[in-house]
Amino acid sequence: MLVVVHTDSGDTIRIISARLARKKERKYYESDKL
Repeated sequence: MLVVVHTDSGDTIRIISARLARKKERKYYESDKL
């Protein structure tokens, strides 16, 4: 699973960074709390 930071500008999407999700982030995502 990746954590991606991006920005939208009109019809352009730019990726600022991407990294593997940490255990805590993965558990939070999988717990349906989003």
